[in-house]
Amino acid sequence: MNQQLPFKQHWALAGPNRQTIIGAILPSRFKPNHPKRHAVTLDDSEQIYVFENGPASSNDAPIVLIHGLGGSYQSGYLERITAKLVQRGQRVFRVNLRGCGEGMQVARKTAHAGCILDLANALSWIQHHTNGARPAVAGFSLGGNILLKLLTQLEQFPKLSISHAIAVAPPVDLETSCQQITQGHRGFYDRSFLRILRKGLKTRAKLYPDCPYAQLKPFPRTLREFDDRFTAPVNGFDGASDYYQQSSCKDQLNRISTPTTILIAEDDPVVPAKIFADAELSDTTTLLRTKQGGHLGYLSAPLTQGDRRWMDWKIIELLLVD
Repeated sequence: MNQQLPFKQHWALAGPNRQTIIGAILPSRFKPNHPKRHAVTLDDSEQIYVFENGPASSNDAPIVLIHGLGGSYQSGYLERITAKLVQRGQRVFRVNLRGCGEGMQVARKTAHAGCILDLANALSWIQHHTNGARPAVAGFSLGGNILLKLLTQLEQFPKLSISHAIAVAPPVDLETSCQQITQGHRGFYDRSFLRILRKGLKTRAKLYPDCPYAQLKPFPRTLREFDDRFTAPVNGFDGASDYYQQSSCKDQLNRISTPTTILIAEDDPVVPAKIFADAELSDTTTLLRTKQGGHLGYLSAPLTQGDRRWMDWKIIELLLVD
């Protein structure tokens, strides 16, 4: 099902770049309390961290949130949505993808767009930790692609059960999305991602000086080159093209049997909406479109809930559906 939503951007924050950039840097009064940190051991004995907020006594199913490229459990959208959910008595888990943020200290490898085994391990741990409860899961940007990719192959994990899922701005066609990042808006978003990745690589080189891929000289000039020289070889892919082909989930979306919602903005400057034009969706999947909103921006006029974050409240509405 394909449905248009009536999002109206703030008049002073009109345009995809303002929505995206200001949406990323605008501070919020919604902040979660200090979370409980849990270490989850992966199949290859490396670890990732899962961060828990909210009452352990909650009778509601847990909610799981997954960040995007260059992010962590401290990404602004995850913190805001976590705080808002906890205010409603929900138990929330933020998955810190492999090698991201402080998780770099417990993993030599990194997250990538197809790391479904890592996510399956994290969700299985959360299910066990919550006495078998079926979580509702939301993934953002790259985290959205990982979530959808897992849902297309959920039969491989018979013990894992997800009540419903939401993917926001998922780059389900990684090759096309990467081209958009590099060629669009004079490469602004390409440079932005590379600055974040370069900072992380410097930290990684100090932690793992023997890693042959941690010293990239000269440093890549595009995200595709970074993936070709770092992300792909570190994670066992034969270059960027192989990585993108194996990790994209667009051609498998019709296999999803879990109730799933995909939210996209038609003016997203990072993940082009056109990649969904010919996507074949399953009967359990709903595609929600807005004409505006940028990439994870969605800054509106003041809302009755107390801020301008339309995306947060829409995601919460979808997560808390019965």
